[in-house]
Amino acid sequence: MNIVPLVSIKKGILLDGKDGNQISIDNLFKQVEKDTMLYILDLDGIEHNNPSLDLYQKLTEHCTLWIDDGPRRLDDIMDTIMAGATNITLREDHWPEMDLPNVFELTDDEVYLCINSTYRQQSQITTFTQQDIGVVVFNQESPTNDDLNSVNFFKNLAIKHKIYLYTAGSDIRSLWEERGVTGILVDLNKI
Repeated sequence: MNIVPLVSIKKGILLDGKDGNQISIDNLFKQVEKDTMLYILDLDGIEHNNPSLDLYQKLTEHCTLWIDDGPRRLDDIMDTIMAGATNITLREDHWPEMDLPNVFELTDDEVYLCINSTYRQQSQITTFTQQDIGVVVFNQESPTNDDLNSVNFFKNLAIKHKIYLYTAGSDIRSLWEERGVTGILVDLNKI
């Protein structure tokens, strides 16, 4: 199972987790090895359509970037790729009629759809049969082994798609491996 460190950007400030503390680029580079895949949760882009493209360019000097900045059209995807994204996360609540065929024409790298904490909701992901698209689940709760609906949901998705789960801690790793999850996103300050 892959563990991908997550940092966020809020009000132009780099944070060491989703709700973390401010961290400098130099300290970030000291904490992660060169060419580490780093998940960038850009809340400025997601919430205000103002992604931190300049900051991405600085981070690509040391890390491979997986960027979640809430693109709303193809031009946003192109800007994110040009700023240094390797992998991209799309959010259907920001781009309800996303143009996936054209997104795949823009990049040969991995594309993911984000499903929010209500992972049992019917999502656009269930309509995609493409093997090329992955799923990112931002989950606020920790389902138990008895939660049959969540077990079936993840196992069914894992048949066709790579699944990455944001979780508050990595202590339930074996539980997620059993469900077919490819990897977890963990706040940098918890690794």
